[in-house]
Amino acid sequence: MADLDRRSFILGMITAFCECVAGGCKRMALSPPLSAKDYEAVSEEAYEIIDKHGLLYYHEMNMDQPDNLRFNWIVIARRQQTLDDYLSLRMQGFSPVQSLAPFSELLSYNESESVHTGYDAFLTFFPR
Repeated sequence: MADLDRRSFILGMITAFCECVAGGCKRMALSPPLSAKDYEAVSEEAYEIIDKHGLLYYHEMNMDQPDNLRFNWIVIARRQQTLDDYLSLRMQGFSPVQSLAPFSELLSYNESESVHTGYDAFLTFFPR
């Protein structure tokens, strides 16, 4: 994938995750795994996107992997408590690289906090 296409893909994914978290559909999202080169290329713009959505972020590298398998990711959340919950799980030894199961409550769809849009109203009149 060309560098520009890869950059656009990564920033597009981060934008989509931000919209989902900002809209309340999820408490938290994890960016795609980013190589050191990708992280260096997109991190500044990614943080601007996250800030524009009024969200919080935490940068992490999976240090529990060998050097050749390490990558960066950005944790995106609406509330500090969500980041604290994520970090608590990490301190207990859980890693999203090994299994997302311990993080499922943080990453799962959150109907009670989701923001309903015009598209939701459209679906009530024209169900799939």
